[in-house]
Amino acid sequence: MNYSTAKWLIGILAVIGFVTITFDQNGDVPSSFVFLVTPIVIVTLLPAALLVIGLLIARGKKEEKISTKSLGRPAVVIAAIFTFRWMTGYFD
Repeated sequence: MNYSTAKWLIGILAVIGFVTITFDQNGDVPSSFVFLVTPIVIVTLLPAALLVIGLLIARGKKEEKISTKSLGRPAVVIAAIFTFRWMTGYFD
């Protein structure tokens, strides 16, 4: 994936996720749509975080494009953090 494509995708996903969080915090989400907030945030912000970390790794290694190796390492880090939070009871 090209750097410019990754930047645009990160921007779009982050805006969707943060707008959803803002509406939820302000109470602007209708009660019939409250159950959609968590899935929207997970579907948008986790891939955005994965792309940001992958972009930083690819730039650090001076790669021309973001490769699957650059995205594999952040996926492991995000999975480890999520597992640690789950094992310590954060999501209970």
